Amino acid sequence: MKILVLLIVTAAACSGKSSGAEACVAAGGQCVLGGYSCPNPGTQDCNPDKNPGGAFCCLPCQDGTRSNDAGTACE
Repeated sequence: MKILVLLIVTAAACSGKSSGAEACVAAGGQCVLGGYSCPNPGTQDCNPDKNPGGAFCCLPCQDGTRSNDAGTACE
């Protein structure tokens, strides 16, 4: 999986274009479906076709912080 992600990110960097999902992965996150508790949602667009499923980019908490027990915010 890591090799596949690296290839996607590398291909996007070489082409000068990247999708929202690739930008999310490059930022250290992953695209997840709505309803998933994410402590640090990113601004990357995981819905290039504006699907009604509501995928969004979930980034890890910043250094020095951690997810609270509910998984809804970084503390």
